[in-house]
Amino acid sequence: MTPSRPLHGAAELLRLIHNLIRFGTIAEVDHSRARVRVKSGELLTAWLPWIESRAGTTRDWDPPTTGEQVVLFSPGGDPSAGVVLTGVFSQQHAAPSDNAGLWRREMPDGAVLEYDHANSHLNADLPGSATITAPGGVTINANVTLNGRVTIAGDGVTHNGKDIGDSHRHGGVESGPSNTGVPT
Repeated sequence: MTPSRPLHGAAELLRLIHNLIRFGTIAEVDHSRARVRVKSGELLTAWLPWIESRAGTTRDWDPPTTGEQVVLFSPGGDPSAGVVLTGVFSQQHAAPSDNAGLWRREMPDGAVLEYDHANSHLNADLPGSATITAPGGVTINANVTLNGRVTIAGDGVTHNGKDIGDSHRHGGVESGPSNTGVPT
């Protein structure tokens, strides 16, 4: 009886084991297909999916960038069947903070979103504009300070239930140095 031959030689097994988990960098991104190619040593992978925080009925979109350090997981040691885990800091893309009490997101245009849970403070520093669309309305339960010009476009403005908008009128007022009474 002859001994059975191994399915793989030792060199092939070592190659498969080496390919199970590899570090690399994003070489290319195809945004329309949500796929990336990873460079790891001499290896340039096929187009592979990357791991997002959520990808079900709740979904995130935060595509990786060229040069970002990643981990390539290859089931069975086959990089063509791999999946890419993003978010590994590197010298090229260092951590944006060393504060343990801070969540911070930096954007390439200079925008910064932060929540400092040690001090219960939310900050958004935007180089452009911001829009909130909420057909059901927006409620702010806080003291509010506005710095800058305020423009109101709509069909009315009220204060404590009193119309103070462009249709607000005072009756019984005569021109001169006197002040009017409170709105009615």
